[in-house]
Amino acid sequence: MVNDRLRHSDGMLLLQKKRALLRRWDVLAQHQLALSHIDDALPLLEEKEDCLEDLQRVDSLLDDWGQSFPTKLDEILEPQGLQRLLEKIRVAEQEFARRVAQERNTTITEIKTLLQQLNYGAVKSNRPQPRHRKTIL
Repeated sequence: MVNDRLRHSDGMLLLQKKRALLRRWDVLAQHQLALSHIDDALPLLEEKEDCLEDLQRVDSLLDDWGQSFPTKLDEILEPQGLQRLLEKIRVAEQEFARRVAQERNTTITEIKTLLQQLNYGAVKSNRPQPRHRKTIL
């Protein structure tokens, strides 16, 4: 049977796991920026969602560990490095969100143009056509 209690050494392992997950998220965020088409981002978004779920579990365990042990892990393992990694992820995510919004606006503009063209064609076809008169000689 596995021991459900956290030990003092588990704190370091949890923090290392958190950093590894953040590095994975950073790699995924950089990959999605490198995509030529936003449509190709779906598998990356699913992986990032899994990564986020794992990060939430690790953060919860770290909170539990922090209540049991007074040691500040962030002071031990270079908090600036973690902050730089989080900032890098934030910038990549903002840039991707900007690209998605830009592509959405482009698509909306294209749809509006097509609708205008369709409406113009419909208006033009609803006009009465000139009648051809037969001339009898």
